[in-house]
Amino acid sequence: MAVRIALDGMGGDYAPDEILRGVKEAVRNPSIELHLVGPKTILLSKCRELNLSAKVQLHHAAEIVAMDELPSIAMRKRESSIAVGLRLLKENQVDAFVSAGNTGAVMALALLILGRSSGMKRPPLVVPLPGREGTVLLVDAGANVDCTPEQLWQYAHLTVLFAQKVLNKPDPRVALLANGEEASKGNTLIKTTHALLLQSELNFIGNIEGKDLLGNVADVVVADGFSGNIALKSMEGIATTMLTLLRDSIADAGWRKLGGLLLAPVFRQLKRRFDYNQVGAAPLLGVDGLVLIAHGRSKAEAILNAVRQAQVGINNHLLEALRRPLPLMERSTR
Repeated sequence: MAVRIALDGMGGDYAPDEILRGVKEAVRNPSIELHLVGPKTILLSKCRELNLSAKVQLHHAAEIVAMDELPSIAMRKRESSIAVGLRLLKENQVDAFVSAGNTGAVMALALLILGRSSGMKRPPLVVPLPGREGTVLLVDAGANVDCTPEQLWQYAHLTVLFAQKVLNKPDPRVALLANGEEASKGNTLIKTTHALLLQSELNFIGNIEGKDLLGNVADVVVADGFSGNIALKSMEGIATTMLTLLRDSIADAGWRKLGGLLLAPVFRQLKRRFDYNQVGAAPLLGVDGLVLIAHGRSKAEAILNAVRQAQVGINNHLLEALRRPLPLMERSTR
């Protein structure tokens, strides 16, 4: 039976063209049924250009949420492509919703339309990172800049479920992102959260520093959205800058060009590992539905990978696992 995935046709800097190009690749898989949401006249014209009219189901959405629009304004647009897509999910017409649109708007509308699951306070974003020996999950990657210890405790538990279901890690190691490995390091938020996680049933290994984020010291790294987003964007910038510096250094001297040609496949592979297009999308955990948010600059490859990631989550019954009640924090702190 095909999985049913709704896709925001107007979300992202390159919508709808790159969205449709990603859809064209995704529909090659007969086990995926795609539902495209947006202004019907625009999407129908684009679908005809790419011979997609008979391969996707279109759902009209009269409004569009701008990438820089405040969530408070976006929430008033009940007929936006985000809102319509989330209602399809709420009404069980689809199994997952994917958007490369305004992150704050997707989060706010998901809370409004779908509601929270598992007693969550605020839903976090989980981003898979390219660790040295495999995937590392960073939570929160930017959904909530101000967090409480209870929220970080919940993020850890939900992301462990994600790691078990999607990454097939039965007992994932959990760490807390801090400015030092010692339990005494960090601000009040980090110290209090450390104590909570230390007494929980999770496989908590303690604090890690930013330098160890990609070292596969842990499978799940917990942070508040402010610190997590800075860490994520810093890694993206460092990877891009280092590859540019290497390329420029090779081009500066003629004798280096031969070595550069020999190493070109290695550089391409390294660049690909840090390319957000390979990640696809970050799941928004803690809302009562499978919602994935792709990078705002997503192109066709990222959209294809986001759809594939949604398919994995559906097939592995991720939502059912996330709907189970979380352990009571009071029990974990005795």
